Amino acid sequence: MGRKDTIYILGSGAIGFPWAALLTKAGKSAIAVRTSKDTPKETVGVTVHNASNRIEVAVPSIGLSNVPSLDGTIVVAAKSYANAAIAGVLKGKAATGPVVIAQNGVGVEKPFLEAGFTSIYRCVLYVTSQSLSEYEFSFKPITASPIGTIIGDDAGLARCAQHLSTEEFSFRAEPNIQREIWKKAILNAAFNSICPLLEVDNGVFARDAEVANIARELVRECIAVTERLHVGLSESELMEQILRVSRGSDGQLISTLQDIRNGRQTEIEFLNLEIARIAASLQLHLPRVELLGRMTLAKSLQAQGEIRR
Repeated sequence: MGRKDTIYILGSGAIGFPWAALLTKAGKSAIAVRTSKDTPKETVGVTVHNASNRIEVAVPSIGLSNVPSLDGTIVVAAKSYANAAIAGVLKGKAATGPVVIAQNGVGVEKPFLEAGFTSIYRCVLYVTSQSLSEYEFSFKPITASPIGTIIGDDAGLARCAQHLSTEEFSFRAEPNIQREIWKKAILNAAFNSICPLLEVDNGVFARDAEVANIARELVRECIAVTERLHVGLSESELMEQILRVSRGSDGQLISTLQDIRNGRQTEIEFLNLEIARIAASLQLHLPRVELLGRMTLAKSLQAQGEIRR
């Protein structure tokens, strides 16, 4: 397998490590690249609990600053607030090959466009993952994850979808990726604000009708934005997906709640608060979306301050 077939998974956390493990298990060349730690190249044992299956795989890992060159497929699965720094490092290393951004939120590809990359794809992940320990994860794909083009061609998009797919974790080329991006962003605006504020797992929307109604109110506000942008989403479609994801990830904690409990920065500014900012630019006000986002951000900052003390 040539170097250009290598898949670099940037962001070796609850998504990056298990994803690299499944790719390695499938016989593909994958490297988990740490973006926040300056570590030498090493091999780590990664355990993935996928439904009733337990998978143990040896995965190559390295810090981004120690990667000499990146000439394969670059998958960005780090937190979106690190994108500007990551894009700068990749540009400095003269990275080649397609960049696949596998993150929540709207507009997260902007730093890579500004850095001049000419093959950029967005991947919307439909998977729930939770760290059980440093190298052990519960990883549950819900449905095939769509990949679409930000800048690039259809042939490159098809190659990325095929290259990243495994039996356990599959991808599909999606011609209308903006619709998928907004759909997932609105879902995450509900899960990543309501669940952390209530200190509950993802299954709460399927279990509690009143909490599901709060999510419905957020969805209704967001629909006003997608209608103005001609994205084409409906309240019923979004609520059906929220309940489907809630049932499929019952007992698992959303990433924002995990981050808050561990004193880490969250992505809420690229979800609720970014949606509210876009709405404001369209002369729309989303009071519930913005308020829950601000409360989640305040809770995150408070937790970071407490842990530092």
